[in-house]
Amino acid sequence: MNPTGEQKAFLKKTQVAVLATVDRRGQPHAVPMWCLYEDGEFIMSTGPGSQKYKNIENNQNVVLVFDQRELPYYAVMVHGTAEMEVVKSDRVIRMIAEAYLGKEGTEKYFSRRSGGDLAVIRVKPRKFIEYRGISGRS
Repeated sequence: MNPTGEQKAFLKKTQVAVLATVDRRGQPHAVPMWCLYEDGEFIMSTGPGSQKYKNIENNQNVVLVFDQRELPYYAVMVHGTAEMEVVKSDRVIRMIAEAYLGKEGTEKYFSRRSGGDLAVIRVKPRKFIEYRGISGRS
């Protein structure tokens, strides 16, 4: 499924998304994430020991929420399937970091980063749900 033109423009903005996963006991887990939307999929990264990594290993069904928290309220929820790959290269995380921090901020971020493997999460969307809040509208 593809987003509408308005949804796609909104998803391409640099913003923090909330990634929701489910653990082995069926308990939800939601966490803010840097996220890029490219070529019809969402790209994030995490450490292989993180709770979201463990949850996705067990259940690849996820939801991403992108929301505008000022009036007029607007959100796009994306139901999709996540795939993960542990990578040795920092190319993808650098690409994500530059979108949020710029080149100089990314260099500072990597100078403080302790290293170690990263997992790239790719979410292939199945369904887009749009929300338009009525609060504050005339």
